[in-house]
Amino acid sequence: MIDAIRRFFISADFYKSLIFIIAALVPILISYFYFNQPQIGFAIALGVFYNAPSNSPGSVKHRTLGMCASIVLTTLVTLIIGSAAVHIWLVLPLLGVLTFFVSYIAVYGFRASLVSLSVLMAIVVSFAHSYIHLSVVDYAFFVFIGGVWYLLVATIANYFNPKMYIEELLSDTMKLTGEYLQTRAELLLENNSRQKLNTQLFTLQAQLTQKHETLREILLTNRQKSGFSNRIRRKFLLFIELVDMLELAVANPVNYDRVDVVFELNRNYLKTVASLIHEMSNHLVYISKVIIRDEKVVVNSDLKKMLEKIRVTIEDYKNEETFNESNEGFFILVNMFEYQTQQVKKIRAIERVLNVLTLNNSIQNKEKTDKRFITPQDYGANKLLVNFSLKSSIFRHALRLSIAMVFGYLLGYIFEVQNSYWILLTLVVIMRPSYGLTKERMKHRIIGTIIGAVVAVILVYLIQDTFVFGILAVLSLVLALALVQLNYRTFAMFITLHIVFMYALYSPDILFAVKFRVIDTMVGGSIAILANLFLFPSWEFMTVTDSILETLSANSIYLKKIEASYDEKQTKLSEYKLSRKRAFLAMGELNAAFQRMTQEPKSKRKYFSEIYDVVVVANTFLATLASLGTFVRTQKNIAISDKVAVFVENIVDNLTNGKQVLLNEEVTVLHEQHEIEEARVSIEKRYDTLVKRYDKVLLKSENTEQDLGSVSKEIRQTQLILDQLSYLYTLSESLIQKIKIYNKVSK
Repeated sequence: MIDAIRRFFISADFYKSLIFIIAALVPILISYFYFNQPQIGFAIALGVFYNAPSNSPGSVKHRTLGMCASIVLTTLVTLIIGSAAVHIWLVLPLLGVLTFFVSYIAVYGFRASLVSLSVLMAIVVSFAHSYIHLSVVDYAFFVFIGGVWYLLVATIANYFNPKMYIEELLSDTMKLTGEYLQTRAELLLENNSRQKLNTQLFTLQAQLTQKHETLREILLTNRQKSGFSNRIRRKFLLFIELVDMLELAVANPVNYDRVDVVFELNRNYLKTVASLIHEMSNHLVYISKVIIRDEKVVVNSDLKKMLEKIRVTIEDYKNEETFNESNEGFFILVNMFEYQTQQVKKIRAIERVLNVLTLNNSIQNKEKTDKRFITPQDYGANKLLVNFSLKSSIFRHALRLSIAMVFGYLLGYIFEVQNSYWILLTLVVIMRPSYGLTKERMKHRIIGTIIGAVVAVILVYLIQDTFVFGILAVLSLVLALALVQLNYRTFAMFITLHIVFMYALYSPDILFAVKFRVIDTMVGGSIAILANLFLFPSWEFMTVTDSILETLSANSIYLKKIEASYDEKQTKLSEYKLSRKRAFLAMGELNAAFQRMTQEPKSKRKYFSEIYDVVVVANTFLATLASLGTFVRTQKNIAISDKVAVFVENIVDNLTNGKQVLLNEEVTVLHEQHEIEEARVSIEKRYDTLVKRYDKVLLKSENTEQDLGSVSKEIRQTQLILDQLSYLYTLSESLIQKIKIYNKVSK
């Protein structure tokens, strides 16, 4: 608990909230004490408030451009709404149109969605500009000044503490990696709730791939700008190890059902492995705290001991009376031991990077290569045209929100609600494209608002000191802004405290403010939920096909790059990693879509079991691909058979067929089953030839251990390649069948 509190107060979110408060308070204090015109200071502070969401982590260029766009748009909508607010017949269509187009710019990605949020808040608060006692033009001008002022303050703050966002992202990624490993350990031992744990694993993998993408953008942009300093080199090395840990985990899937059968009578062998995974998970969480505190890592000596314990466990397993050389359990334990050994090495590397910052850590990345790893955002007008359809979830959300905003404002106008813009503000911060997230935010918003209102009323009646109210208002706002991304319920509580304390500064009747605050929140939340349910609803089953298609395409490219590595050994590592990155991102998007589906009402989870089957097979396929890719890239001089190309061609064709089925197109790529059988027989003959050669080498006394080792290595390579390709082909066939079933029921 103490660590969590400490982590919060040194976090980038808390730092950002302090910067916001400073940027907002300075113009208020100056305008009040030096110019006796507090209304100007409040208008500038609102400009700070509007543009704070657009100050999100990322490259300096992208953050600055995003904030500049936010400043221009918030100023324009402030001027437009402020001018039209007195005419109900004019403001209603303007509110609807502006809300739609401002929400619609979210098609340009996450940063654009934050700019959209800033502009929407400006639209809402513009209905209350009369409280500031300025003309609309003056008010809009000072809002613009506030935005520029905040951009300046935020830029200076980032200059003096540039590493905070990177360190926090690394810390969060380290913690998520630990949770990912922990979930795999639970899957190993738990056989009653595997579907729930698998869903949790999919969610964590999706979150990790997004964290990797953000880190990749920031670190590579810094490298292009100023080269690799020691600090950036260390962060980049940590990032590489974390990416490799995820790939290692994905590349080593476990057939849990088979493991249950093999170790049904003695699960202690599995508990030994799970204990090591738990220890690694806990150590990664510990390291995530160390990164934030900028301290040296205490090396975990228990990891080596636990690895040795697993090795002893394997020896004990071999000594059992029922053991024989072909025992399946033995190979399962050996594979687990080798995989965990690699993960421990990664953790050891992380410890070394954090404890010893060397000057000669070489990371050879050419600038052109770096840019290719940064996912470009398409800001062309064509993207607006492509998404201008009810098929687009963003289009539906923009249309839904605009209608809800018009209805909410009209409702407040008809019933003469004192602060009707609170209804609109609730809609802006609660409504999301997905129903599940909207419902969750509404629940947290209402609970947080009620708790905050009760606490505020009690404190106001106990204290009754306006100076203390002012201090509490500032503190509660700092905490609210710092918690908005971490815990929305607590954010809602503190923001309610802030509003009540601010109201208590100039009015003794706080119950009046609390009553309307709670009512408006309830009304806004209800409208949000009803709108998501009945206005152009966007359920995941309607869009999940696109995620499946992208996953199939990305896996095809990834497999082709693996084949190129196998054939030529000249494929650039960057090209291989780019294909791997795309495959992991696509899988992450599919996992995220499925996770969102689990949050929707059961009546709207159409084709849930069919989609789940597709997601499970797709994850297994990617895991096997990653395993094959890792093996091919790390082994030298693999030359097994030209029939490998036959396997790859058929697997890629199966993935293509899967896409055609999803698109309701005629399946055009057909292959005879005998092609795969002939290829398998050819590789098996190669395997038999190698075994015979090994026997001959073994009989010749003049041959060295090196000769034996060389042939033995070829045997292992041949067997693994054959097994992996056969499994991938089987999975691709299974994927087609699952897709056909899904496509049939979804018609």
